[in-house]
Amino acid sequence: REAALLRAHSLVHAAAPCHVACPAGEDAQAWLAEVQRGDYHAAWNELVRANPLPAITGRVCPHPCEQRCNRGHFDAAVGIHNVERFLGDAALAAGWDYPGITPLAAGAPRIAIVGAGPAGIAAAYHLRRLGLLPVVFDAAPEAGGLLRSAIPMTRLPRATLDAELGRVLALGIELRLRRARGRDFSVGELRAEHAAVFLAPGCQRAREWDVQGVVPAARRDGLDLLKEWIAVGEVPAARRVVVHGGGNTAMDIARVMKRHGAEEVHLVTASGLPGPQTAADDLLNVVPRELEGGLEEGIRIHPHATLSRLLLRGSRVVGVEMVSLRKLARGDGRKARVAFEGTERILE
Repeated sequence: REAALLRAHSLVHAAAPCHVACPAGEDAQAWLAEVQRGDYHAAWNELVRANPLPAITGRVCPHPCEQRCNRGHFDAAVGIHNVERFLGDAALAAGWDYPGITPLAAGAPRIAIVGAGPAGIAAAYHLRRLGLLPVVFDAAPEAGGLLRSAIPMTRLPRATLDAELGRVLALGIELRLRRARGRDFSVGELRAEHAAVFLAPGCQRAREWDVQGVVPAARRDGLDLLKEWIAVGEVPAARRVVVHGGGNTAMDIARVMKRHGAEEVHLVTASGLPGPQTAADDLLNVVPRELEGGLEEGIRIHPHATLSRLLLRGSRVVGVEMVSLRKLARGDGRKARVAFEGTERILE
């Protein structure tokens, strides 16, 4: 009896690590259980209680859930994003209806949403589930935000994007395109005409970037370059390219530049490549299949490194100096990346 009591008191009821790590709040443990039972429709119903766009996120999300998956302590994490993508595609093919959507009542409160990107669309979906009438405003001619304007079609086919967004908008959501805040309306006007206002303008402003205060004339911000490529189909001509970053945008740019004829594309990142020597909080934040594809295409990755100096001829960059980094614990217990003197090397 004492042993049984000890066991009972040692049990802790807590959310699964994958659930805690998901920025969208998905309970992967719950819908994977339905998949295991073979009921894919029930699994999708559970999934879209939190995330209405699984066919999209299953393709583009860096899935931090898998980094926290308990299964990774035994062999490898469950391929959560692959199952999510499968369920999203199955729902599109079968035409499954979103659960919990009731007809709008007469006089339902109207909620203004500024931005038709993933945040705005998700907000509209959840407001619609609550019986409210979302009205979405966006300056662009089409909905989708950065999903449409900056994620390459190789990662997110536009047919999938259109189908997934169309399903949500068809729930009774008003969409008003080519309407820009500050030009066509103000937040004050929206507040006067709607029961509430949700601002979802997105994260499209580039970070300030320099190397010891030097900004090269040939510098291009990542999102702006991708937007230009998607809109026009061209990128600046270059024989050697250095991409400084460690996320999906950096890898997208590297692969686009390589495909457009660059002989060498170098990705310099403070993060590490997957492997036993790299801690989970130090991994390159890139979708694994995109990383594998980039390596197959010849992208040269320089992990645990940063740019310490630019070599200029006039205003033109002719080379960069890299230095190695390591993530070390500070006196307060937090970790910080530290450059190691003597590891400098030149990249032309």
